[in-house]
Amino acid sequence: METISVARLQRFFEKLTPIFFWVGLASILAYWLSVEPAGRGYVEDFCGDISRRVMAENLKLFGRPVFKTDLYMAPGGMSVPFFSWSIERDWLGAYVWMWNKDFPFVWAYFLVSLIGSYVGVGFILKKMGFGKAGAWLFAALVVVAHIPRHFKLWHHFEYVAQHWVYWTVFLDAWIWSRYFREKRWDLNLELWRGVCMVGILGTPGYLWGPMILEWGVLRIAMIAAVLVPLLRKKPLGWRISFESKRATFPVIVGLAFSAITLIWFLPLVKEMSLLGEIPQPLGWFAQIKDVIFPLWLPPLLGPLGWSSILPRPFFRAETVVTIGWFLWVPAIAGAFLLVRKNGWRGFALVLPYLFLIFVALVYSASSSRNFFHDLVQSSVPFMKFFRNANRWGIFLPYFVAPMIVLAWPELRSWFTSLGRQKWALLVVFTIFSGVEISWLMFPTKDLPSLHRSTVKLLEQVKQAPGSAVLDMPFCVAGGNGVCTREQCPNYPSSTIGACFSTWHEKKVYGLYQSRLVFAQCEIYDRAPYVSWFDAWAKQRCLTPPEWDEFCAYLDEHPELSAVMVYPGIWTAVAKPECRAEFNRRLGPPIGSGVFYSEPTVGARGRGPMSVLRFGAKCSRN
Repeated sequence: METISVARLQRFFEKLTPIFFWVGLASILAYWLSVEPAGRGYVEDFCGDISRRVMAENLKLFGRPVFKTDLYMAPGGMSVPFFSWSIERDWLGAYVWMWNKDFPFVWAYFLVSLIGSYVGVGFILKKMGFGKAGAWLFAALVVVAHIPRHFKLWHHFEYVAQHWVYWTVFLDAWIWSRYFREKRWDLNLELWRGVCMVGILGTPGYLWGPMILEWGVLRIAMIAAVLVPLLRKKPLGWRISFESKRATFPVIVGLAFSAITLIWFLPLVKEMSLLGEIPQPLGWFAQIKDVIFPLWLPPLLGPLGWSSILPRPFFRAETVVTIGWFLWVPAIAGAFLLVRKNGWRGFALVLPYLFLIFVALVYSASSSRNFFHDLVQSSVPFMKFFRNANRWGIFLPYFVAPMIVLAWPELRSWFTSLGRQKWALLVVFTIFSGVEISWLMFPTKDLPSLHRSTVKLLEQVKQAPGSAVLDMPFCVAGGNGVCTREQCPNYPSSTIGACFSTWHEKKVYGLYQSRLVFAQCEIYDRAPYVSWFDAWAKQRCLTPPEWDEFCAYLDEHPELSAVMVYPGIWTAVAKPECRAEFNRRLGPPIGSGVFYSEPTVGARGRGPMSVLRFGAKCSRN
C-alpha cells in the first residue's frame, strides 16, 4: 500500500512538471532581485567597471582585445594581462559600456548566467533520469543556494557568473554515470564537454585550473574503469556511442567558440609571457571547521543568546567556504548507500568526486604552503595562479552536488523503503535545509551608490579640458604583493582614484592588478613620484623643494585636467599648514565631494571621506 501511494505521488508530481519549472525560475528571479547591487560599484581595490572600460577602449582602437592600456599608469600606460579578466563578461560588457555605461551590466549578466545554469542543469538532470519535477527543483536549489558565491557578491564580482562551471560539472556527471552504470562512452556528450572546456577559458582565471583538474580526474577514472577488468581478465562490455547527425551542431559551436577564444587567448598568453616569471605567493587558508560548519546553528541558537560562541565566517568574502549540510548530508548518505548496495563498484562511482573534495580541503585548509600545494600547482595547468587557497570553497558545491545526482536511484529507493518514517525525516530535513538556505537573505557586503556630490564633481572633471587626472595619493599594487609596500602605502583606500576614472573617463595614475612583476614597479621608481610615495607613507606634507618639483611636473604635463586630493587618505592634507600650502600653490579647491571608503553588510557604507578638486597648474604668486 505504501509503495502504491508513493507511486501515485510521483505521478502526481510528474503532472505538475511545468509548474515546478516555473517555481524554480521564480526562485531564481526572486534571489536575483534580492541581491541587486546598490549602485555602480567602487569596491576596494579593483572596481567592476575598470576591465570593461579598458576592453571597450581597446575594441574601439584595435577592433579586438588588446592587453595593454594607457588609461591607467599615466602618462605612459602598462601591460595589463593580470586584470581581473573574465573575457566573456568583459567583451560583452565592453559593448554595453559603449552603449550605456550606467546600465547595470554585471547584475544583468548575473541573471542571464543564473537562468542559463538553471535550464542547462535541469535539462541534464532530466536526461539522467532524475525525474522531471525533481530535476527542476534540484537545479534551482544548486544554482541559487551557492553560499560561498553569495557572500562574494558584490566584492568579488568576477565570480557572480558561473554558468560554464555548472554545465561542465553536470555534463561530466552525466558522461560518468552513463560510462559507469551503462558501460557506454557517449562521444556526442564529449563533444559538448569540449565546448564547455573552451567556454571555461572565458571565465575568471581562478576557474581554469580546478575545471581542468575535474576533467582530468574523471578521464583517469574512466581509463581505470577499463583497465581494472582487463587486469582481472574479465570481459569489458563497454561500448562507444556516437551519432554523426547529433555531432554536427556541437562541432560547429565548438569551432566557433574556439575561433573567438583564440582571438583573445593567444594575445593574453603572449602578454603574460613577456612579463617573465610572476611572483605567486599563497595564502588565505581556510579551516576545516569552517567547511563543515552547520549553517542552521546560528539562526537556531542566536535567539537563545548563544550566537557569540559560534564561528562567524560570513563577514569577509575570503572566509566563506561553508556550503551547507543540505548538500553534505544527502551526498554522504548517497555515498554510503552506494557502497552498501554495490560494494566497491558503488564506492568507485563517487570516488572521483571524493578525490576532488579531498584536493579542495587539503589545498584550502592548510596552515601554510606545503608539498601538496607544489604538487597540485606543478601538475595542473594554471593552478600556479590559485593564490587565495580558500577560494576552493567556490568549487565544493560543484563536487558535492554530483554525488547526490549519481546516488539518486539509491537515495530514492532507500527513502521509499522507510515507510511512514520517511515523512518525518523529510520534514526535519526540509526545516533544517530551509534554515540554511535562508542565509541567502543575508545582505551582501557592498558600498552604497556614489554620493551625488561626488558624481557631480566627477562629471565636472569629465567636461574639463585635458585627458588625464592626477590623484594624490594614487596606488600601484599587485594582489601578489609586488609594488604594494613601496607604491601603495595606503592600500586599499588609495585605489579609489582608479575607480573614479570610470565616471570622469580620463586617464589616471596607478593601478591595482591581481599580479605585477617587479619591473612594473620601475615605472614610477623615479623623481618626482618617489618623493610623493614617501610623503603618503609618512603622512607628511611636501617639502618646499618637493613642491617646486611638483609644480614643474604640472607644467610639463599640460594634459592634466585636475589634481584630486583625498585628505582622509593622505591625512597630512587635513592639517591647516599643509592645506594652506595647497591653497597657496594650486589655489582653493574648485570642487569637493564625499564617498564611503569601506563596504558594509547591507551597503550602508563606512568611513566617509572627502575628495577635493584642485587646478592642475601652480600659482605664480
